[in-house]
Amino acid sequence: MKVSVLIVSVLALAISGAAHADPVKIGVILPQTGVGGILAKQMQAAIELAMTHLDGKIGGQPTEISWGDSQAKVDVAKQLTDEMVKSKKVNFVVGPLFSSEMMAVYAPVARTDTFVISPIAGPAPIAGQGCVANFFNVSSQNDQQAEAMGAYLQKLGVKKAYLMTTNNQAGKDMISGFKRFYKNEVVGEVYTRFGQVDFAAELSELRNAQPDATFIFYPGDMGVQFVKQYAQAGIMKSSPLYTVWTVDQASLPAIGNEAIGVKSANVWSIDLPNKVNVRFVKDFASKNGFLPNDYAAHAYDSIMLIDSAVKGVKGDLSRKDDLRKALTLAQFESNRGKFAYNSNNFPIQDYYVREVVKDESGTLVTKTIETVMTGQKDSYYQDCKLKN
Repeated sequence: MKVSVLIVSVLALAISGAAHADPVKIGVILPQTGVGGILAKQMQAAIELAMTHLDGKIGGQPTEISWGDSQAKVDVAKQLTDEMVKSKKVNFVVGPLFSSEMMAVYAPVARTDTFVISPIAGPAPIAGQGCVANFFNVSSQNDQQAEAMGAYLQKLGVKKAYLMTTNNQAGKDMISGFKRFYKNEVVGEVYTRFGQVDFAAELSELRNAQPDATFIFYPGDMGVQFVKQYAQAGIMKSSPLYTVWTVDQASLPAIGNEAIGVKSANVWSIDLPNKVNVRFVKDFASKNGFLPNDYAAHAYDSIMLIDSAVKGVKGDLSRKDDLRKALTLAQFESNRGKFAYNSNNFPIQDYYVREVVKDESGTLVTKTIETVMTGQKDSYYQDCKLKN
């Protein structure tokens, strides 16, 4: 009888404790207005879908999400991050989106008890000597998609390439990555202002260089305008366009048929056949009325990563070392398929080349045409001194 009473008492305490568990607090910082607004829309929709798939709870725990609009401005991102950490006392910061923002906020946040979960930004310094234990990237190190595209053009035998990108940390990482694997002649290397959408002068110079191929990195509205102007300038046939983070399911409706045939490199595509991705794409399109892009896919995975870690510590967020270990293990099913963390908290994964085509319904989509790298690690992890 005493044993039965004891068991009932323990169960009552456990139920009471679960009922009064502190909520999981997540602060999401995205450029909901300004440059990148189209990307933030995709990412917010994906995060909301992930929460729907998790019945509104992270790790089975009550969850609070605070949203912040960085406006793609470094000073605003810093202010929002400070507010999320100090005032809202979030357990996880998801974002900010762009590498320039991330470089400004990651170190002070990651030295606290708050974890930085980066859905996209993967600056080279954070992957190498500047790595910190509480930072986890969910997409890739910035160089890597460009590395895959450089390797692809090298394999194709392209003799002369022209490179264009934004003049910021991410853009410089992309060019560095591309040239790490592309060893033929680079006949132009151009860095333009972040946010620029008129490329008339640059396209005139590009045409005069007569490259065999053009490689670009222009996310969001910048990419929409570049591809349209590139096609209208009549350069597409003489110098096929290859991209990273530029042509995707968010930008294709705005670009239109002029994007057909453009190739890109990434770790995810709408047509990857794994069961998580099939469900993700179907439910995302049904819920939002438009297809998800890469940014959405990685935002979704960011929430699933956090969910797996909170489950790993059974909801006890005070166990910081165990929570960090659970994040490192990444025990969730990714919509890209294989996913594992390297020693610097950046993914080890496969890279694909995709081509823009029309599907059977006439919708523009990215079709996976080749796996160009498998189980790839970034080029900086050996400079990181973390001991996971």
